[in-house]
Amino acid sequence: MALASLPKEIRLEIWSLAYFAQPPRLVALRTKSHERHYDNNFCPRYSPSPAPTVVNVCKEARAEAHYQARKAGHMVQLRHGPLTVAAPEEAQFTEEFYFRFETDILYLPLEDINVKHFDDSPEVGFLRHFRAAVGCDPLQLRKIAVTKVIPSGYNDGSFSNVLRKFPHISHMFMMVPNGMWEDRQQKALLVGAARRIVRMYDIDMGRDIRDVTSPSKIQVDFAALVKGELALVPRAMWKDWSEQTYDRIFIGHTP
Repeated sequence: MALASLPKEIRLEIWSLAYFAQPPRLVALRTKSHERHYDNNFCPRYSPSPAPTVVNVCKEARAEAHYQARKAGHMVQLRHGPLTVAAPEEAQFTEEFYFRFETDILYLPLEDINVKHFDDSPEVGFLRHFRAAVGCDPLQLRKIAVTKVIPSGYNDGSFSNVLRKFPHISHMFMMVPNGMWEDRQQKALLVGAARRIVRMYDIDMGRDIRDVTSPSKIQVDFAALVKGELALVPRAMWKDWSEQTYDRIFIGHTP
């Protein structure tokens, strides 16, 4: 039986199920080209990531997916321009994008050629900008792919300072930069930095970290970006990158 011959109510249910059943998506943020940068403005940012698959099936599927996404608080709008506006009607927005807070992964690319000025700023950068999103509850963010892991873990606390504003983080994907795979010292630093980032988040959430045998509530994975998707590093492999394997980020989760 052709799908088009089914009653509309059943077709809409199929589109709705398809929207919610799609595997987790990696949703990136980018900054559009623009003339000037101001340290008290949000740059115009958008997501280049493809919409959920069902959106591209047909007009009816797209409309139903959009309806379900908006009802679930999955449509994200990012305002650009001054951090504060005198009246709501003066606000300017870039194109809205889909983000399923229960499953999707927010990817903040801060180590490639497309990085713009202020993208890593704690005041107006990617993560702070996402926190100001409308059309959704950005504080429900659960999964995040972390770039610049070593600087964020050892040298610059600005990432942790912004991350603490998101109280529901449950899964961090630590991104492995290109060129690090053969450098054992850098890989050990990467794992150590990841440990520090998770530790700081646990402290910020008021969790007891004194017992190192008690697993962190944060699931940690290491990953590389391959053709726009996350390729997870086997846990047995990245555990071998560090000598300090008896730690809260190494236990409590299925390999």
